[in-house]
Amino acid sequence: MTRRAFEQLFLIHREPVFRFLLRLCHARADAEDLLQETWLTLWRKRHQFEGRGHPLGYLRQIAYRLFLNHMRRTTRRRALAHHIPVRQEATMDLGSDDADEQAVLLTRVRAALEGLPAANRDAFVMFRFEGMTCAEIAGVVGAPVKTVESRLRRATLALMDLLASERTPGGTR
Repeated sequence: MTRRAFEQLFLIHREPVFRFLLRLCHARADAEDLLQETWLTLWRKRHQFEGRGHPLGYLRQIAYRLFLNHMRRTTRRRALAHHIPVRQEATMDLGSDDADEQAVLLTRVRAALEGLPAANRDAFVMFRFEGMTCAEIAGVVGAPVKTVESRLRRATLALMDLLASERTPGGTR
């Protein structure tokens, strides 16, 4: 990969990769650091980049691996406390005109996401907030498509159960 090709990739894919990382770790400083590491890794391994497939998928693979390494180095609670980006919160229609009620619901959704196993949570975030397909997620996380589909199904059911249990009389709400 030439310097010019690298610069073109950077100009085209910098923002999507940053949004991807921000949605995974939700800490802007961490996402910026991981973004820089992603591009440094691509430059260092540029001779391995064969140009097959979509470059954004390759960049997401690098970014996701760096994110996993980051998670191993930092406390899980700090990095995963909030998955729903602020921009997404502002545009979500939660079926309520009451801003306080929406804030409470978002807090419950964040807590429920935090309670999911990491693989299921990551697949759900990539699918729901990044708009990635199951095949794209499979390419990023290095798992079969059927495994990703299973993780999404488990995450969705677990979130529904967690959120529904809070609405029942025996729940915490």
